[in-house]
Amino acid sequence: MTTTATPPAVRSPWRVRIVLGTALVALVAVAIIVLNSTGPSGQKVPLDPDGAYPEGTRALAVLLGNHGHPLTEVDTTDETLTGASDGDVTIVVAYPYNLGKESLRKLADLPDTVRVVFLQPDTFTLDDLDVGVGVGTVSLTDTTEPNCGLPEARSAGNADAGGYHFTGDGLTTCYGGTLAVLDRPSKAELVFVGAADALTNEHLAEHGNAALSLGLLSAHRGVIWLQRVTPEAIAQDEPRSLTDLLPGWIPTTLWMLLAAGVLAAFWRGRRLSAPIAEPLPVVVRSTETVEGRARLYQRAKARPEAAEALRGAALARLLPVLGLGSHPELREVCDAVADRSGWPAATVGQHLYGPPPADDHGLVVLADALDALVSAVTSPTRTSVTNPDEGQQS
Repeated sequence: MTTTATPPAVRSPWRVRIVLGTALVALVAVAIIVLNSTGPSGQKVPLDPDGAYPEGTRALAVLLGNHGHPLTEVDTTDETLTGASDGDVTIVVAYPYNLGKESLRKLADLPDTVRVVFLQPDTFTLDDLDVGVGVGTVSLTDTTEPNCGLPEARSAGNADAGGYHFTGDGLTTCYGGTLAVLDRPSKAELVFVGAADALTNEHLAEHGNAALSLGLLSAHRGVIWLQRVTPEAIAQDEPRSLTDLLPGWIPTTLWMLLAAGVLAAFWRGRRLSAPIAEPLPVVVRSTETVEGRARLYQRAKARPEAAEALRGAALARLLPVLGLGSHPELREVCDAVADRSGWPAATVGQHLYGPPPADDHGLVVLADALDALVSAVTSPTRTSVTNPDEGQQS
């Protein structure tokens, strides 16, 4: 008896395609999940009262609590104003350049039973405050003598100070002008700190940093720490279209370019010959050049130069979009970027023209912030303000 062999089953082509497509979608989903879980959002936030890492201020929060001054952390101006409604409180503004003009002036107009401590306020923040205080120079942090009559500074002695130097009438200045106190009748006492290194876990135990930090923040019973790391959105009376944001000469220029393009098309309508490819002596991938230059910066610890390179690249992308020319004024650039992106001008100035980062982590935070700022300006439609530090971490 003869048996007939059954031919092997042939898989349908459309089933194979479905399986491969499903596997590809699954791989893309896994990649997205991995990228989100390992992205910049997990980075450490400087000056975080809950942060036990070197840049955090957990040690200062514990020290204040042990001395009877409990610290309350908030992230909005409304919460801060509510907590300060009864007075007898010290408010610490960790990232003042992330607050809008109205929020800053509301804090400054609190009653004289409140002390407001601004950490590293830049010239844009002080202009928005409008209390007659300005920034003179910027210096690196170093151990400095107080040389003033402020009781908190005299008790602390030598401490780490630097950053912004403050000027203005009626100021009590210490540590070469990097710590300034403005006492006004019937209004909140304002304290301006040029650099916040003395408050961090890494430097709190050095010199007189702990005594100075405790003295500045324990003037009242409670402490409210405003950890606003996301820039406040600028209020708009009415939405504006893209054409409203463009300079008036843009439409005329576009018509002229269109006419020139049409003339050039007629002129070059017939190509004389095929393009000739010339052999290059050597081909170097662009990624190798970038990585090599980055390693040189890292080996030389040239953080200021690296920060200038990042800011220069960001400005090279922003200026053509804003149409401000090749050499615009600093304030003009910041106002134009703020108007286009929705970020406060103080935040823009901090990222584009602020002091260089003190460590590699600060350089990474600056790079992520600049990338977020460029994306906010060059996006076709305005999006909601995102946190450059959370999206990478104010």
